Amino acid sequence: MKVLSRIALVLLVATGCYLPSDFEADFNIDPKGGFAFRYKGDITSIPLLSKIGKGKLSGDELTKNIAIYKRDLARDRSFKSVEYIENARYKVHYEYQSNIHDSKSFTFIRSNAIFVRLKKRKDGFTELVGNRPPKRYVDELIEKGFDTKGVLRIWTDAKVLKHNAATVKKGPKTLYTWPINSMRDPLPSMILLLK
Repeated sequence: MKVLSRIALVLLVATGCYLPSDFEADFNIDPKGGFAFRYKGDITSIPLLSKIGKGKLSGDELTKNIAIYKRDLARDRSFKSVEYIENARYKVHYEYQSNIHDSKSFTFIRSNAIFVRLKKRKDGFTELVGNRPPKRYVDELIEKGFDTKGVLRIWTDAKVLKHNAATVKKGPKTLYTWPINSMRDPLPSMILLLK
């Protein structure tokens, strides 16, 4: 449990409250700024992981804390389901729709635990950027058995000026795909010109 506690502490300091894993994350972005985002996968509560790792929780106290972090996620109505798995991990389904011209930015998971952000820049372009813990923590986290795996996909018929997707499949809407096999992978990025 000391290893788990050490990992949890590092993660808490490095990244905020929640981290994604074992996921499929999808954006659909139209040329006029409308977008939909869906996430299906796991999210780990770092504060809960820290408490479990330090041996501070058992029985009713553990059950109470599991419910607290479940409620914290579920207060965002875009979480369609939040179910506890084990070791501070929740299986979630999240869906959100908006228009970037109205909202100016969208962040998943939270502003203090950013996995991916879509934002309207001052120069008029729209940018999608991924995020991860600082590099100094990544090696230690991976060494201790914690890593992020999943896939990020973007379907769009908007004008894409720049991206670093691993694959691009043309069609009525072009599909950009980033398989994420490790926190060491390059962060997903894309710049779009929306009307």
